[in-house]
Amino acid sequence: MESGIKPLLSYATFSKGPAFMASINRDVMALIRIFTSCLTAAFLIFFISSLSGEDLIKNNSTIDDLDRILAEITVELEGGIDRRIKQLGEVPAINPYKKFYCAEFAKEIHEVSYLTEKQKILFDAYNVRNFENKSKRLVAYSETANMQSLLNELEIVKRELKNSVNLVDKRRKKFLRQRTAFIILFFVLWIAIYFFYSRGIIRR
Repeated sequence: MESGIKPLLSYATFSKGPAFMASINRDVMALIRIFTSCLTAAFLIFFISSLSGEDLIKNNSTIDDLDRILAEITVELEGGIDRRIKQLGEVPAINPYKKFYCAEFAKEIHEVSYLTEKQKILFDAYNVRNFENKSKRLVAYSETANMQSLLNELEIVKRELKNSVNLVDKRRKKFLRQRTAFIILFFVLWIAIYFFYSRGIIRR
């Protein structure tokens, strides 16, 4: 009886062998299709973005830069500028103390206004001449202790910062929408190409 069971076991093992190998082959081919379809979808996204004139890698890193500068400007507008001015104390009535105060005041304006220049640099709209003229104007006001003109410059800087916030926020939302659209397109292409490979050139 034992001699009869052994042939049956060996036959069952032999019959399961090809089925097992076929199952492994199907799994391997499925993994190959997943990998190749993912890679193809990534290349297609790259070419589509290149044809549209968009650098996805640069835009993605720009989003972080925009978030950072947006946070910096928001801090200044929401009390940062006022704290800077309060730290200087009251305006002296006589020189040279008033000149010293105006020089420090102009320095604070210069530091705050540089945030708008950082926004312009990100937008490739930076103008060295305009920034230098603004700096020279601040120096001239501080040397003549023209406090009223410095206050006017501060108001201009505040308006520029508010405008920068709007511009940065619009650019940031645009890049976020673009990134989301390309991510969705990538997965759609990945699925479509996977099914194409399943029925087409990579088929088992």
